[in-house]
Amino acid sequence: MEITRLKSQQPLSPYAASWDAAIGFAQWDQEDKIDTIRQFLLSKEEEILKLPYQGQGRTGLDENAVTTRYGRYHIFDFAKECPELNDLQDWIRGMWAEFIIADNTQPYEVQFTCWYNILRKGEKIDIHRHQAGDRGYLSANLHLDNYKNSKTVYEHMEMAMSLPNVKGGLTYFPGYVEHYVPVWEGDEPRVSLAMDLYIWMPPYYGVQDHLEHRKFIDSAYLQKIFSG
Repeated sequence: MEITRLKSQQPLSPYAASWDAAIGFAQWDQEDKIDTIRQFLLSKEEEILKLPYQGQGRTGLDENAVTTRYGRYHIFDFAKECPELNDLQDWIRGMWAEFIIADNTQPYEVQFTCWYNILRKGEKIDIHRHQAGDRGYLSANLHLDNYKNSKTVYEHMEMAMSLPNVKGGLTYFPGYVEHYVPVWEGDEPRVSLAMDLYIWMPPYYGVQDHLEHRKFIDSAYLQKIFSG
């Protein structure tokens, strides 16, 4: 897990803005499994589009995009149809632990939502963010092929960095960090996963009821990774 930071300079007045956003990157090397997952998700597109429209979330995408059904389903519920998703989830979970340890932050029990995006030639994802409230936690994305000349740009307070969209590339970032994808010019569909992670501490922390969410990190996992 490599961590880069969008970090402000030392404030010189009591009213100057100050921020420090950790951006973590790792790459899953199971290329055959990634290919299988990508083809499976493309095959599910028509089915997903039959689900009720959820909203475009400032992405600029319309009702013909699977992105706008976020929260109506959970990708990892499809693991019986595509068992490779189980391997991917285990790896993503492990990378969360590496990120938390490397960034030296408090581990929590976590629930998550997960959906996917398909961009075709001429389409883009407008600048948006996922969680900006006082209980916001982490978001993530993962790309399912090497998308030449495609990148995701992460931006906060007029400071920006971009990461190329590479096969198996996973990025963790604070949910308040805005991000966007420039116009996709490739001939093949650009497929990516998106996730929001939520601290699970009912009734104080949780997930909105209208979003399909599942257990990501539980007490047993925390005990295994962080005890001793």
